[in-house]
Amino acid sequence: MKRHIVIASVAAAALLTGGTAVAIAGSGSTDRARSSSTAPEAQIAQASGTASGTTARASFSDAAEAALKAVPGTLASLDLDHGARTTWDADVLGDDGTWHEITLDASDARVLSQRVDRDDNDPEDAAEAAALKKAAVTATEAARKAAPRSTVTSVEFDDDGIPAWEVEVVRGHTEHELYVDAQSGKVTQAPADDDHDNDDDYGDDD
Repeated sequence: MKRHIVIASVAAAALLTGGTAVAIAGSGSTDRARSSSTAPEAQIAQASGTASGTTARASFSDAAEAALKAVPGTLASLDLDHGARTTWDADVLGDDGTWHEITLDASDARVLSQRVDRDDNDPEDAAEAAALKKAAVTATEAARKAAPRSTVTSVEFDDDGIPAWEVEVVRGHTEHELYVDAQSGKVTQAPADDDHDNDDDYGDDD
């Protein structure tokens, strides 16, 4: 189920039309809040040169860590949004079972706003929460698997059919949408009909 109208295509367009980006895969990251104070090592999707003149210096991992510090729980989505102000927009399933929407400054991952999504009380939301909690692969792990030589602009959990992470990346000035299986971590290219039952390998699924 989509929790955001996809905004990452705007971010990708900014990157494709003159923005610069750096994507560096790392290790030791998690999307579930833990008692450890160790910061994630993965620095995924650091972008700059937006049309608005702002610079996104906070990486995907910086934003993920900050969102989970603000709301301990499980990261369900994180999108880079190039609007009037460049931000990372996150959805977090809190440890208390409530959904939270968090907006972070893309320059330093500072929390700009957060609110409880009080409209999420239907069965679909409960099903998504249950599937997300069972996922063996976290959002940051999915981004790392899809990110080699790419810039990640969006990661979002999709529980329609086989649970998977939808990852949007820019590689070689071209935008790609990938699926990362939420259990196996297998990466596949998203087909045109958006059906992620496709089994064609896309890179290493270690």
